[in-house]
Amino acid sequence: MRFRCLETHSHRDFGHGKYNSLKDDPPRLYGIDAIHAAGDEIHVTEGELDTITLRRVGLHAVAVPGAALWRPRHRRMLAGFSRVWVWADPDEAGAELTTRVCRSLRSARGVRLRDGDVTETYMKEGAQALLNLISEEGQQ
Repeated sequence: MRFRCLETHSHRDFGHGKYNSLKDDPPRLYGIDAIHAAGDEIHVTEGELDTITLRRVGLHAVAVPGAALWRPRHRRMLAGFSRVWVWADPDEAGAELTTRVCRSLRSARGVRLRDGDVTETYMKEGAQALLNLISEEGQQ
C-alpha cells in the first residue's frame, strides 16, 4: 500500500517523502494491468500519479514507486515490449532511474521532461505536450 502527501511543502523537512509505503513492503510496479492491455509499447513512470496522468492521455503505463526502487525482477514484466518509454523526473534521481531501466532493457528509451514531472507538464501544457515528447524522442 502506498500513500502520497498532497501538501506543497518540502517533504523531507517534515520527515517523510512525497510517496510513502508501509514498513518492509517490497517495491512493486503500479498498474500492471497495463502490461496486458498494451500493444508493443509501454510507458514507465516515476510515481503512481504520473502513471494515472499518462493513462488519462491514452498511453498504457506502469509506475516504479520511486526513482531508487527499480528492481531486476521488474525487467521480466516488460521484456516483451518493442519499446519501453521511461518518464522519469528531470532531476538527478530521475536520470539514475532512466539509466537503470535502459541498462536493464534494450528496448527502453528515456523521455526528456523539461518542465517538471509528467503530471506537472500535463497541468502546464496539456496532453498534446506529453504526446509530442514521445514523437520527438522517436525521431532521434
